Amino acid sequence: MGEPRSRFVLWSLSLIAGGVILLLFNFGLLNAYTPWPQALLAGGCGLGAVVLFGGFARHGQEWWRLLPAWTLVALASMVLTGSLGGFDRALIAAQLLAGLALAFGNVYLLARQERWWALLPGGFMLVLAVVVAASHWLASVELLAALLFGGLGLVFFLLYLLDSKRRQWWALIPGSVLLVFGVLALTANSLQEGGVVRWWPSVLVAAGLLVLAAGRRTPARADRYEVNNAPRPKAGAARPAPALPRASLGEYTQPAPGASIDILPDND
Repeated sequence: MGEPRSRFVLWSLSLIAGGVILLLFNFGLLNAYTPWPQALLAGGCGLGAVVLFGGFARHGQEWWRLLPAWTLVALASMVLTGSLGGFDRALIAAQLLAGLALAFGNVYLLARQERWWALLPGGFMLVLAVVVAASHWLASVELLAALLFGGLGLVFFLLYLLDSKRRQWWALIPGSVLLVFGVLALTANSLQEGGVVRWWPSVLVAAGLLVLAAGRRTPARADRYEVNNAPRPKAGAARPAPALPRASLGEYTQPAPGASIDILPDND
């Protein structure tokens, strides 16, 4: 069995086994054996993470191994904290999002120029983890919404700031819009009472002007090819006929064989 095929079989068996174990947990069929099933599940996730990290150490170009590796680390942490008791579900769920954030952050740090895109899902997962964890202490929907929109906006601004060549200037547009939404979510009641809601789009206008100014400061691309064309002859000027080379004794001065085509008339 080839390596790619065996890899698919291994992944399918792992997913099936994990799904069966989780179904047994959900239906309470393993409650009588607590905490050993949780410990075995956490150990299995940790072992899978070690195997994936080891595979990445041997094959550094297969960076995708980091995504399931960090996810398995987060799952192992979730299972352990869930078995201990006393942890809110929001804090347990936030660990999975934090693990995904670590995975994309690790992918970005390995090749910052090539994999700049990993900042976006990594930052989004981190913001979601913070919002989910903060819901354990914050009961205000406005504060959670402001934290969500503001955090997502800061991720786009971070993407722009980390690019030294300022090629990701477009990130300022969604970042500014999300920050505005965060401010509106935080001050929705006071703005509505003060009648400022009518004027909030002016913030978008100001953000657009800032983006325009940042775009004008962006250096122009220097990778264009320069095409030099020959100057056209002046109107009315006769082009000199090309001088034919003088034939020496024994030289062939006629066109090369096959260089000209004679069209014969049709004889119907």
